[in-house]
Amino acid sequence: MAFDSTVNREIGLRLRGMREQRALTRERLAEYADISVQFLADIETGRKGMTVQTLRKLALALHCTADDIVFVPPPEAEAGASLPPAFQDLTPAQASLAADILALVRKALPPEPPARP
Repeated sequence: MAFDSTVNREIGLRLRGMREQRALTRERLAEYADISVQFLADIETGRKGMTVQTLRKLALALHCTADDIVFVPPPEAEAGASLPPAFQDLTPAQASLAADILALVRKALPPEPPARP
């Protein structure tokens, strides 16, 4: 049981970080994912786990993969590795700056609500 609560807490912290990185409130993300604000708060704090269906809804709402929510990205997924192939030959300093610029652009883009089935 301790393993489950540790995993839930880690996933919740990752989910909260992704939400905050996208400048979304809990209310807005809950609306996009079609779940209650309280349930989202419970997931983010690790008090509750979620079904695969809820994980899918959250991934769609955050425009990411379920792996992004569930697993910690490997260290090589930083800076240059997250850039498009055309930028792979940049110096580490240039790649870091380009990644920061792309992160700001992505943050400024409004999220699209998930498609309703």
